[in-house]
Amino acid sequence: MKDRILNALMLLTVAAALIMTLVRGVPPDTEAGIPLPVAAVATPAPTAAPHPADAYKMERAETRKKEEALLLSLINSAQTAEETRILAEAAILDMTKNDEIELAVEAALAERGYDKSLCVARNGEVTVFFPREITEREAALFLDIARSASGLDTQNIRLAGFSFGPEYGILP
Repeated sequence: MKDRILNALMLLTVAAALIMTLVRGVPPDTEAGIPLPVAAVATPAPTAAPHPADAYKMERAETRKKEEALLLSLINSAQTAEETRILAEAAILDMTKNDEIELAVEAALAERGYDKSLCVARNGEVTVFFPREITEREAALFLDIARSASGLDTQNIRLAGFSFGPEYGILP
C-alpha cells in the first residue's frame, strides 16, 4: 500500500511539472531566436590544479581525519571488544606519531626552501620525496635534516627524487 501511495505521489509530481511547463510556455528569448547571454551557457574557465605535493598533503589530512573518527568511534562504542579497543588506541597513537614525523620533516625541509617535498612515515621508516632529482651533496644534507626531524636512524630513511611533468615547470 505504501509503495502505491509513493508511486501515485511521484506521478502527480511529474504531471504537475509537465502542466507548469505547458502553462508557462517557452521563454520569450528562446522563442524569438534571441540567443542567451554567454554567462548563461558558458562553462567557467578551469582553475589551476594544485601542485601534486599539495594535493597529496590535503588528501592525506582528510584521510587521517576519517581514519581517526572511525577509530574513535570504535574506542567509544560500548559494543567494542576490549581487544579491539586496545588495537584502535594503538592505531591512533601510531597514526599520530607518523603524522608528527611527517610534519616535522616537511617543515624542516620547507624551511630550507623545499616546500614541495613529501614525507611518508610508516612502521618506523621514513621516505622523503623531492620534486626533482637531488645531488649527492643535497642527499647528505636532506638525510641529516630528516634524521634530526624524525629522530630515526639513517638506515630507516629513504630519499627519492621525482618529477611531475612540464605543466608544473619542475622537470629537470
